[in-house]
Amino acid sequence: MHYFVDGAVNKGRLCARGNCANTVLDHRERLCRPLLDGHDTTWPEAEALVRQWLSEVKPQELGLVYSRGRTAADTRQLRGLAQELGTPNLACAHIEPESGFDYRLEGVTDASLAAIESAQVSLLVGDVFNTSPVASWRIIEARYADRKNRLVVIDSIRTRQSGFAHVFIQVRPGTEPFALLVLSALIAPKTVLGVDVDRYARVAGVERRLLETTAAMLGAKVPGFVGSAMHTGRVSYPALHSLASQLVAHVAGKSFNGFRETRLPAGPKRFSDIRKAMTEGRLKMLFWTGGLFPYSYEELLPELAKVEHLVATSIFSPDPPVRGLVLPLTADLEQASLASSYWGPVERSPLAMPLSGTRLFSDVLAWFGRADEVAEPEPRRFDVDEVVAMADRAKVTTKAPAEWLLVGEKKAIGLRGFHDPEEEISVCHADVGKLDVASGSYLRVKSPSATREFRVRVSEAVPAGVLMVGTNVHANRTLFPLVDNSLTGETTVTPVPVELEKAGRTARAAGENPSVWT
Repeated sequence: MHYFVDGAVNKGRLCARGNCANTVLDHRERLCRPLLDGHDTTWPEAEALVRQWLSEVKPQELGLVYSRGRTAADTRQLRGLAQELGTPNLACAHIEPESGFDYRLEGVTDASLAAIESAQVSLLVGDVFNTSPVASWRIIEARYADRKNRLVVIDSIRTRQSGFAHVFIQVRPGTEPFALLVLSALIAPKTVLGVDVDRYARVAGVERRLLETTAAMLGAKVPGFVGSAMHTGRVSYPALHSLASQLVAHVAGKSFNGFRETRLPAGPKRFSDIRKAMTEGRLKMLFWTGGLFPYSYEELLPELAKVEHLVATSIFSPDPPVRGLVLPLTADLEQASLASSYWGPVERSPLAMPLSGTRLFSDVLAWFGRADEVAEPEPRRFDVDEVVAMADRAKVTTKAPAEWLLVGEKKAIGLRGFHDPEEEISVCHADVGKLDVASGSYLRVKSPSATREFRVRVSEAVPAGVLMVGTNVHANRTLFPLVDNSLTGETTVTPVPVELEKAGRTARAAGENPSVWT
């Protein structure tokens, strides 16, 4: 990879994902021919099947779903295709919590790179450093530019980022929005009304005195910004997490950025609506395009089994094989495209010729019909009172959570073995005796959706009663059930109560592959 030291944004720096992005091009599991029910087929046969299946279904029986890997132009084309076909069933299936940043608060301004570089006080919610290396080194430089500058971090996990903070507020997993609402009410009590400060502080597991000190710091009339990030298995209320972060920025007079890997607009339907239609047998054909299927959400497979005709696109061979058609697409680095980032538009040039046997997304889309681009609607905007009311609807309590709670850890990248397997589970020092384990022991973890075994890693990153596993490995993700959020109805992935049992072994057997433990 080339490092452009004169680049205005990166200035010669790349994240771990960027550093290894080119390995996708020659990966041993690239898909280079269409598959039908797990077996090779040809492009002409695949096209004939798609056209035949389309002729057999009514518009309301057809579903179109997109996820990570589709560009803004692609989603605009999908909107146009849905209108052309007369189907209302178009939804975004990027169900990662970061989609909550589509919810916007009135009056909040977006943070520029200049705002981050000049910040004298910054608030980071969640692991921003892990999500945006481009922003993280600027945050660190701003933090040390003047010893009077202040950095506050709110998170349920003690990440490396927390080591740079002047104030680290460790909340109970999933309760970040309630600590943020307290901060907002303390900063601007005449603007943020109806927040029970003491109750929400107890919900978050944080002393009011610490939040008061932090509110005074953030409310100072100095340049600053608020950055927020959300990762799989760490957030309970994505929309509220986003809006509460923005609320602090708004009342403190700071700019805001919601850091995420992918920005995809919402569709006319929610993905939960599509799931319900599949479960009830109302969808006879589904076209799913994007990077998170058919690998990441194995618990959807029983629902998909009720769909008669399934068409998916992919750049990798499905593992395990899936029913229906899977069509190989060219990778991002094999095609020219226009994209957007936090800091402005990005024009991509091909790094390599497309892999033989793959096709462009637009070529496949043409099989379904004409797909003129249709602009996406503006995201819905909320006011302060609506955010407070949304928090009240969450009906959170101050009761102690389940004895054991599993959260997800977002590592730089774990796709298809690019980096180390995520075979360890982080356990707090305080829980070692309770579980009768030590580093190198094995724990069997049972959630409502899966059971897996992990090698224990004793860590100070997690608090008592909380355990953490990496969520890049798809088998690990199966431990986190897909749930429909009670506030927005959107499907998401939240921290999950689990049962634990010490496993008999204490060292990995030779040749054992942790990615297939069940």
